[in-house]
Amino acid sequence: MRYDSLYFAFFLGLVWLAFVLLPWRGWILLAASIGFYAAAGVRDSVLAAIIVLSNYGFQFLIERDRRWLYPALLLDFGCLAYFKYRVFLATAIGFDVFTHDIVIPLGISFYVFQLSAFLIDISRGRALPFHSLARFALFKLFFSQLVAGPITRWRQFGPQVHRLFDRKLVVRSRLIGLGLALCLLGLVKKVMLADSIGPIVDAIFRDGPGGAAAAWLGVWLFTFQIYFDFSGYSDIAIGSAYLFGIRLPRNFATPFLASSVAQFWQRWHITLTRYLRDYVFVPLADVRMASRRYRVSQHFFAMTLTMALCGLWHGANFTFVLWGALQGMAIMLAIMWSRYVRAPPALIGWAATFGFVVTTSVFFRSPSLGYAFEYLGTMFSLRGGFPHVGEQALSSWQLPSDGMGELLIVTGCLALLALHWLEARVSSLQAVVLIWRFDGTFLRMLFAGAAIWLLLLPKMQDNPFIYFRF
Repeated sequence: MRYDSLYFAFFLGLVWLAFVLLPWRGWILLAASIGFYAAAGVRDSVLAAIIVLSNYGFQFLIERDRRWLYPALLLDFGCLAYFKYRVFLATAIGFDVFTHDIVIPLGISFYVFQLSAFLIDISRGRALPFHSLARFALFKLFFSQLVAGPITRWRQFGPQVHRLFDRKLVVRSRLIGLGLALCLLGLVKKVMLADSIGPIVDAIFRDGPGGAAAAWLGVWLFTFQIYFDFSGYSDIAIGSAYLFGIRLPRNFATPFLASSVAQFWQRWHITLTRYLRDYVFVPLADVRMASRRYRVSQHFFAMTLTMALCGLWHGANFTFVLWGALQGMAIMLAIMWSRYVRAPPALIGWAATFGFVVTTSVFFRSPSLGYAFEYLGTMFSLRGGFPHVGEQALSSWQLPSDGMGELLIVTGCLALLALHWLEARVSSLQAVVLIWRFDGTFLRMLFAGAAIWLLLLPKMQDNPFIYFRF
């Protein structure tokens, strides 16, 4: 069930009414979450049930003996590896046992990450097990963050789950206006921006750019498309949770305004970045070396490997692995530069960071490494065209030849950056306080009506959320 559909709006309204009118609020959200995921199909639902039930049992074993953590993680990541990386593994080892035609189960990457974080935190004494299966299931299956995050930790979400099953819980309406505003903002990003950019991006990467200008246009638009698409989803997810008084962690904080690559990853997909930092990078970086002089190289290796795994998580393709490794190396170089030399002026740092993010997005969008390098060759050359990728001839996507068309395209690209800057103002604390100040029936109906209007608009292209594929 897609978040940018009338079906989800109807589902959300129905669940909210039941939540407000009936006292069994935890059970209502659990039933709604199970029904929400059941729409994905029987196979996905059975797999999710098996993983949830297995992890429910493992949490008690891990609390007694942390060595049970390893078979639990083997089960979780083994399922993820089989369903998501079977073709990639088959290519790497030359064995076709993984190449059966199996569709990736909905949201498996995200709920495996959340469950693994929970089990690791139990082994470290930073989380408490759920003795109630219903509460544990809601912790994992809550529909608002089930499909593509945010990836929540026990300390962020666990206590809220327990409160939902308290029949004395008083429903507070303080977050409803803010939740509807976030849902509306997310739909604007998805329906009006990401889905409008998508057809141009698809055409350029499908046909190949007809020159350097078209190549830069394609990757520039894709960078904003994936941001508006995923941050739009995150806004809807967080806003939907607010309607039930649940606070989910923020996932984006205007990343394209960052002045370093390290700062960019502190603002982009924040919950995934923190997961990788706490459960991958820190263990790798804390391994004791024979000599302290190797610590910098160890951290460099740990960061590069961590981000390469981040790339592999995004997709079973060497393009994603290289994209992630480049991010890791850039993060360490930026940190060392600011530590041992001098931090560049903010404007230069921003331009270098944004340019790096846009350029490396070529690897994220390209179907193969050969295509990516061919695309980059077009971007950084003055040749006119994208004649081939390997032996396959391509027709070239051309920019409008008249001066007015080129001017409109440049203006549109700069407008996307201006909209991102405007988002920083809209998402500020002052804007939140303003919504709370004028919150009431009229404002909520205005937000809800505008959201329904956006859902009724005819779409240029029916695109699912990009991160649903991951």
